Amino acid sequence: MHYFQTCFLWGSGTSAFQTEGAWNQNGKGASIWDSFTHSSVSGSLDREAANVASDSYNRWEEDVKALEYLGVRSYSFSLSWPRLFPDGNARGQPNTATVKHYSYLIERLLEKKIEPIVTLHHWDLPQVLQEDYGGWKNETMVELFEEYATFCFHTFGSRVRYWLTMHNPYLVAVQGYGTGVHAPGEKGGPATSLTVAHNLIKAHAKAWHAYNANFRTTQKGKVSIVLGSHWVEPQRGKAIDASAELCQESIEAALGWFASPIFGDGDYPVSLKTKLGALLPAFTPEEKLWVQKTADFFALSFGPNNLRLGQSVISYGQTVTPDLRRLLGWIKLEYGNPSVLVAEGDTNICLSYSIITLFSFIAIKLDGVRVFGYMAWSLVDGFEWNYGYSIRRGLFYVDFSQPNRTRSPKSTAQYYREIVNDNGKDAHTHTQ
Repeated sequence: MHYFQTCFLWGSGTSAFQTEGAWNQNGKGASIWDSFTHSSVSGSLDREAANVASDSYNRWEEDVKALEYLGVRSYSFSLSWPRLFPDGNARGQPNTATVKHYSYLIERLLEKKIEPIVTLHHWDLPQVLQEDYGGWKNETMVELFEEYATFCFHTFGSRVRYWLTMHNPYLVAVQGYGTGVHAPGEKGGPATSLTVAHNLIKAHAKAWHAYNANFRTTQKGKVSIVLGSHWVEPQRGKAIDASAELCQESIEAALGWFASPIFGDGDYPVSLKTKLGALLPAFTPEEKLWVQKTADFFALSFGPNNLRLGQSVISYGQTVTPDLRRLLGWIKLEYGNPSVLVAEGDTNICLSYSIITLFSFIAIKLDGVRVFGYMAWSLVDGFEWNYGYSIRRGLFYVDFSQPNRTRSPKSTAQYYREIVNDNGKDAHTHTQ
């Protein structure tokens, strides 16, 4: 049975820092992740940091061939802000080598009839902006990001129909500035995380308005933001109102923290304001008006390791499950049935888990959820943030011991290729 329209965007994705390598090649500036990893590893930077990673900056043509092997119709990748602007200042002159690099990539994708889905910022903030302003703690970043986004729209937008402003800002706010697990490694606690999230939301909204006012009419593209979430529900036998309310609050505290202002009324969920009180930054009435409805579709990141919740979740009588169907249904009810791009779907465990159990094809047909694309994450093995190279999420195996970073399709790539070729028809037969 076909669950998908012929125009469904089967695809795969990567991020710049995880795969590009070439950390100081052709004038690239340092990112906060370069500084963070260089200061924390104890051995070889080439082996333990992302200095080379998958070397996709130099081997991007091999990545395009990998996409051709899969037969996908789209490729989600991110631009490197410090590669485009080593000093972080988009009002200055860009790195021309970088502009040419991304232009070549986009043009080759289009030649192969592969839709580029471009993320402006996937965590690799220019280090100089962290040093000069304190990074996302500083509201000055809102204007700086708007200028960077405007440059990218102007430079690449005639060839790009789908833009994503940033990827999973929850993890930037919480793990980057709250716990220090991620770059820049700051341990500012909840108050700092809330400030960072507030600035990230406003920066996204400013970028959306920049596109809407200056580029939408001529480029006719769409802009959104990738938001991550878990799914949690009452344990069997405990489906009482109090437990269900805790589950609702749990999702509102993660996904709703960002989605409610952007897809809702421009403000945080009531449960979050009640719980956090004065600790939670407030949007002015004017800000609420220009923050709300600043996404043209819902871009979702979802996987078994997407968000790590505390043990208190279980003690409240809740169960964390990999149930994408229920989460898609929640998004439909909560935010008015937006069109949805699954911008990051995990392939790390096995394809049957990722595509069948996780993706929940049935939701599209029976629940009326308007999913229009699925990005299997990731295309190639890469540097997995605080996990380094200890886990491999790629559809293609990368031999990190070899200078040429040889790519080989895994069994998951072969299965995904069959599903893409059949457009999801009888997908369960490929994974049994």
